[in-house]
Amino acid sequence: MTEHRRATGPVRRAELPDPVREGPAPRPLSPMEHAERAAILEALRLHGGNKARTAASLGIARATLYRKLRGYRG
Repeated sequence: MTEHRRATGPVRRAELPDPVREGPAPRPLSPMEHAERAAILEALRLHGGNKARTAASLGIARATLYRKLRGYRG
């Protein structure tokens, strides 16, 4: 079966192999990260999803909360 690829122009996402298109596999979390993630998620639940109040209740900056949440996604 012949694959149809353009000779010029930017590469489209659909033209990439599946492993590249899917991105890297999420890294496993350490036990400390699991505990930290659980505490953050519980605080988010208690504060109705309000990230500013969640960060304040945890004693961390809102930017730190966002960074940690991004890090848990992998």
